[in-house]
Amino acid sequence: MSAPILSPAIPQLSSGNLQRTADFYRDCLGFTEFKLFPEGGYLIARRETVEIHFWLAGSEEEAKRYGSASGCYIRVRNIGPLYEELRRRGAPFRYGLTRQPWGMREMQVDDPFGNAIRFGEALEA
Repeated sequence: MSAPILSPAIPQLSSGNLQRTADFYRDCLGFTEFKLFPEGGYLIARRETVEIHFWLAGSEEEAKRYGSASGCYIRVRNIGPLYEELRRRGAPFRYGLTRQPWGMREMQVDDPFGNAIRFGEALEA
């Protein structure tokens, strides 16, 4: 019997409006592939190897309640150019590039429903 092989985790975040979510991830974060399943209340967004899933909450207010306690962490190589790209796109940063005591250089964008999307790159040792 072969040992199991795990793939990268895929976050599932709340949305109060799937089209608004898709527009935000396309326009502000540069995601390029979307699969919208309106009958199931589900959206899949991709950029390169990153994939995030969204489920439709009962209302925008409900999505924001869940979003205020939700997020995902995306590891990046060469985070500086990504930061500049997201700035040009008008991404709403909670904070820009910051050196963290845990050995990462990070930035965070909050989506329209409060989900924290944090990007991080390991600092050189």
